[in-house]
Amino acid sequence: MRLYAAYVDHGLRPRAAISADIAAVRAQARHVAARVVVARIKVAVRKNSLEAAARAARYRELARIAARVGADTVVTGHHRDDLSETVLLALARGSGLDGVAALRRRRPLAAGIALLRPLLRYGKDELREFVRASGVPYATDETNDDMRLRRNALRALLRELEQRMPGASAAIARSAALLAADRRVLDRVTDAAWQRARRDRTSEELSARALRALDPPLLRRVIRYAVRRSAGDLRDFHFAHCDAIARAIAQGRGGRFHAGRASVELSAGRLIVHPDAPGDRLPRRARAAAPPDGSTILVPRGGRVERDSTGSIELRRTTRARAPRRALLLDPDALPENAALNIRAPRTGDTCVPSGRRQATSLARFLAKAGVPKHRRSDTPVLTLADRIVAVVGVRVMEPFAARGDRVLALLWAGSQYS
Repeated sequence: MRLYAAYVDHGLRPRAAISADIAAVRAQARHVAARVVVARIKVAVRKNSLEAAARAARYRELARIAARVGADTVVTGHHRDDLSETVLLALARGSGLDGVAALRRRRPLAAGIALLRPLLRYGKDELREFVRASGVPYATDETNDDMRLRRNALRALLRELEQRMPGASAAIARSAALLAADRRVLDRVTDAAWQRARRDRTSEELSARALRALDPPLLRRVIRYAVRRSAGDLRDFHFAHCDAIARAIAQGRGGRFHAGRASVELSAGRLIVHPDAPGDRLPRRARAAAPPDGSTILVPRGGRVERDSTGSIELRRTTRARAPRRALLLDPDALPENAALNIRAPRTGDTCVPSGRRQATSLARFLAKAGVPKHRRSDTPVLTLADRIVAVVGVRVMEPFAARGDRVLALLWAGSQYS
């Protein structure tokens, strides 16, 4: 096993104090034959507090150091008093179970790198006594006495509570451990509910109808779970934001909602998470698969297969029994061989006659009723012959081009986001 002692200099304390820290780290490293890595970073404070910004920057740097030296584990010295303070801070903020049980013994830090906190069962006084007995030099952070910082103020209150109620800190830490076990169970329940609400296995879009059937607490957990999967974290996604989405689902309303580093769209009976999407734009995966406006595809002759210039859309002659399951089936007798079909985006004023219908309707109305989310309607490709819409790709064939007999033209498209 190779050990590295990593020290992160945030540039927020006097240089003399930082130098004393580094000297202590080097002495400790010699004690266990570890190599020393010192990293200097800049902490950018935006919406978060200075403490939160420094913590986030520190973990990012630790992950970078671990990746650079080839380490798969980062160990921190968090102890039982840290756990008790974290629980009380979460309660003071009005956090739920996830916040109260946030300080875990093990969690992923980055891809292939785990964060371990093996000292959570020990109090700070026990650890200080152990270090003193071992004779290893250590340093003290003078900012721990700054009562302007919330955690320090809470630490002072916790010391007073411990004097009046001996064992209080250990009891709080024990409650956190019990809640962490409950959280693991709830995480499995949440994942199962999210899986059931998915519209299909190739998409992370959720059915609003399935979500509406969930109890409100589980619904909020599933919303948070969906946002975390897409955005990577829940930063700046607060209870009020989550509850607004949950109430909209319960009331059958649509709209776009703030979700921290993402936005949540409720449209056409679907919940869709857009990471880092302040505007109403098509997700990156769907944009990549959509063929360019104005491209063409030929109606194939005989057994040939025709594709558009990007390879996104394909037409092949086959039989109904041999056609791929997700293909749209066109009537080959309604389309002349070698005719050029245009592929374009919907236009204002477009009308269509959906298969099985007799009356024309506006394309915009059809797309809405077909469940195409609002943000995709302007980019959903349509196949046209002259000025007539033959099919909305991945959605439906229009009259009179729907297959009637056994011989068919199978229309296939890249990806599954239009299915």
